[in-house]
Amino acid sequence: MNTRIATLLFLIWLINIPALTQERIELGSSKVSVSVGLNCGVLEDSEGIYTIQTVQKIPFKRVMSTIPNSGYTASVVWVKINVLKKGENKWYLEIDNPRLNDVILYVFQEKKMVYAQKLGDALPFDAYSIPDRSPIFNLPLASNQSYTLYLRAVSSEDLKFPLTFWEERQLYAHLSGKNLIWGIYFGFILLITLYNFFLWFVTRDLIYGHYCLYVLFFGAFQFCLYGFGYQYIWSNAVFNDRSHIFFLGISGVFLTFFSLSFLEPYKRFPWLKLFMKTAAYVFAVGFAACLFWYNSYINVVFITAAAIMVGIQCYSAIGLAWAGSKMAQLYLVASGTLSVAVLVVGMKNLGWIPADNQDYYLMAGSMFEIVLFSLALGYRLRSMQLEKLRQQQVRDEISINLHDDLGASLSSLTMLSELNRRKAQKQDPELAEMFGRISERSREAMRLVREAVWEINPHNDTSEEWVDRMVTFAQDTFGARQIEFELLIDDNLRNEQFPIDQRRNLFLFFKEAVNNIAKHSGAMHAKVHFEKKNGVLKLLISDNGHGFDIAKATDGNGLKNFQKRAEALRADLLLQSSPESGTYIQLTFRGSAYLN
Repeated sequence: MNTRIATLLFLIWLINIPALTQERIELGSSKVSVSVGLNCGVLEDSEGIYTIQTVQKIPFKRVMSTIPNSGYTASVVWVKINVLKKGENKWYLEIDNPRLNDVILYVFQEKKMVYAQKLGDALPFDAYSIPDRSPIFNLPLASNQSYTLYLRAVSSEDLKFPLTFWEERQLYAHLSGKNLIWGIYFGFILLITLYNFFLWFVTRDLIYGHYCLYVLFFGAFQFCLYGFGYQYIWSNAVFNDRSHIFFLGISGVFLTFFSLSFLEPYKRFPWLKLFMKTAAYVFAVGFAACLFWYNSYINVVFITAAAIMVGIQCYSAIGLAWAGSKMAQLYLVASGTLSVAVLVVGMKNLGWIPADNQDYYLMAGSMFEIVLFSLALGYRLRSMQLEKLRQQQVRDEISINLHDDLGASLSSLTMLSELNRRKAQKQDPELAEMFGRISERSREAMRLVREAVWEINPHNDTSEEWVDRMVTFAQDTFGARQIEFELLIDDNLRNEQFPIDQRRNLFLFFKEAVNNIAKHSGAMHAKVHFEKKNGVLKLLISDNGHGFDIAKATDGNGLKNFQKRAEALRADLLLQSSPESGTYIQLTFRGSAYLN
């Protein structure tokens, strides 16, 4: 037992002792690339006080991962590499991490420094001799000579060193391959964005707008995170370090709104809608604040915050999926691919797992998610079309039954009551009056049935007749009371397509307003303006009648009905009136696209 403990302690000591020397890397003519891997040492300078002369006297620690990784740290990190150059090939050293702010390479031959160069995104991009987003050093190494390389680096993001030596020709082939892959990826992001923008423009369904912006800003997040913003747009501007956090926050906001529209979790969890919207806005403000104040630890804070938000959304999706929601099941499959990729990248950046091939995890995860969400949106659109077709068939059947059965019965009742009224008119005037009331009521019922049939019939959903019905009703009602009126209705409104319930609420609102003027206002003149400007619809109804005191009329059903119908239309209601000053009503909303 004591022997086992001693062996274990020895192994622990062996792992943690500093490596006095690292295995020398040979750069020969038979090789085109060499990964540094474990063949280097690392030294962390938490105070940032070491100089190149100092670090040469301090032993470096053994590297325990193929990619040295200090995670998110404010420390200065040094890396030491021993190299033997053979052959005549020209060699370069690539650090495949474009997020390094300041990295200096020192090359020593024996005790003499023969080369020093500074790169990093704190410098203008023009300072790079090799025009690539990652720092690439041109090594002036002579044949058959040994060198010691020291790298000094700091970063406000993840501080890791994917180090590779490249022969010149192979380097350019490697860079071309990487840029081709990223070009395909960003082209894919742009294509999906344009496709969903087109769907939003055609359907006016905000879920496509939210998804379009989520994809666009998530693509912008990766564009910044992997150095393309630095390379192509803003170089070493202050925005460079913070841009990835900003775009990640904005994409998270639109993902939240997309998730709310896609899952509709508030139907099962009523508290979730307000919570998620509030959290999204709070995060957006926090991410925007990073533009003015930022350090390396902000990354950890926002990774944690994003994980919490994703966890809440997954919690609601799991609850809905468990209840049998097909949309929630599709959501979990799609979001799960990116969630796993983000988790892996986060653990790599924190140094918990080896940090190789980080770029492609996030790229692949986001591509899978985008494709799966696009398929899920297609399934949603198809399901909505089928449901709409089913509802139209039901409405068609109901309208036919109302017209043929109830309409015919009421028509017979009207004729029968009218016939009996005429017969009883001379013999029994009282009975004739009763039959007259029955006839009048049956005619009114027939009119209401005809209106209901018209409203229910799906063929009238795109009809222009709804505007004409409003005009006819105003003319008949005001004409019967000898009220002069000014009627202006925008011709553009004839192209507006309202859902049946919204169209009915609008018509009933209009009828009640016109009836109130005719019956109660005592007005001699009225105005009805219905217009559409810049996508905003306004219905204005006013009269010069005796008006009323709104404060004393709040208990009446009329005002409550106005308010209820305005809420059903999701419109803003303005009602102004006072004694002897007439009444002014304004209903404002943003068209049928916003009423679905």
